[in-house]
Amino acid sequence: MLLRIVVLVAFSLATLVVPARAADRIGFIRDAEVENAVHAFAAPLFLAAGVSPEAVRIHIVKDSSLNAFVAGGLRLFLNTGLLIRSEHAGQLIGVIAHEAGHLAGGHLARLDEAMANATAESMISMILGAAAAVAVGRGDVGAGVMMGGASMAQRSMLSYTRAHEQAADQAAVKLLERTGQSAKGLLEFMDILGDQELLLATQQDPYVRTHPLTRDRVSFLRHHVDTSSQSSASVPPEFAEMHRRMRAKLFAFLDSPARTLQRYKATDPSIAARYARAIAYYRKPDIGKAMALIDGLIAERPNDPYFHELKGQVLFENGRAREALAPYREAVRLLPTSALLRLSLAQVQIESGDAALLKEAQEHVEFALRSERENRFAWRLLGTTHSRLGDEAMASLAQAEEALLNGRSAEATFHAGRAERLLRRGSPAWLQAQDVKERAATLRVEQRQK
Repeated sequence: MLLRIVVLVAFSLATLVVPARAADRIGFIRDAEVENAVHAFAAPLFLAAGVSPEAVRIHIVKDSSLNAFVAGGLRLFLNTGLLIRSEHAGQLIGVIAHEAGHLAGGHLARLDEAMANATAESMISMILGAAAAVAVGRGDVGAGVMMGGASMAQRSMLSYTRAHEQAADQAAVKLLERTGQSAKGLLEFMDILGDQELLLATQQDPYVRTHPLTRDRVSFLRHHVDTSSQSSASVPPEFAEMHRRMRAKLFAFLDSPARTLQRYKATDPSIAARYARAIAYYRKPDIGKAMALIDGLIAERPNDPYFHELKGQVLFENGRAREALAPYREAVRLLPTSALLRLSLAQVQIESGDAALLKEAQEHVEFALRSERENRFAWRLLGTTHSRLGDEAMASLAQAEEALLNGRSAEATFHAGRAERLLRRGSPAWLQAQDVKERAATLRVEQRQK
């Protein structure tokens, strides 16, 4: 869940070292429900663009401004401000279609060239170096490491030419047509951006500054909406609900409980409103009211993994780890492919103090690492389970991987060397230790050159 980044920052950031100034700039949020919703919106568009959805990494940037961009190695970045301020799923899908258009048009080539010449202040260094940091923190929560850059660097590095923007619009409407979706949402989003153009540049959202808006672009989209047979197509009901829940969840975790309760009033019986109020009461904290709402949601939607996840989180973060096991187990049972849910369950199992659960926790972490090799917190959990199970060689290897992802080359070399001495020569783990040492040596050279 998102809560760890908002309420228990000290706890979740204990898993990584972040320079104080960097931590204030940009962070990432990890949440299984939000990421899965965005992936559901994006997958048909990427398929239509000839890009494997599994190859695209989705990153949620904790920033209240409107922005979205694609960069370095098929990565889609979406600001929380965009997710929350999009009024319905169609608008967000339209923006994603536009960004998919940049991918389909090969517009990243210019950015890749710019990356090669980037200075340390450039925001693109975040994109290149933060892959390891994106998945930090307790499995369902990530906290950001943020390298970063001044707004001027961001504008120069992430801006597209007018030609690229027009080409991306043209690609977007084709992708929407191929997937049977309306471009009305994209046009509505452009109207929102049009209002932004009246503001001073310093007050504009980054999307306006990095994606030049022209009358020709708006005219093109308006003509397409007026003539397309798909313009009357409605957003699938499941997409509409996913978007409402995602907005409610993000708002409730990122804004104050008072504002959440004001926005999602007690008279609103919708799923999204009750979800938001449950999170708001949890954050107040009023655990009794929070649990009553969560139990009501579970009773209505017993097969929803995210309601069980929230219940487990509330219990766990209020010192009731053993009680949290059941809801987290149910969440994983309902969504066994989620690496983030499995990491959450693994941490609860470790924190429960029950040695009998350590082997299962290790299995959950290893499952998560198959798809999230850059998740440093997963490596920390793996090191903990190996250590408590008495396997110091594998514990050292996991510590070496974590240290390397944290940029601590000397520490990575030390732990990899220790693992190397303890492991059987020529075994897969021994070879992994060799690889860590080589990567640490390369990192050390790069750090000296800066």
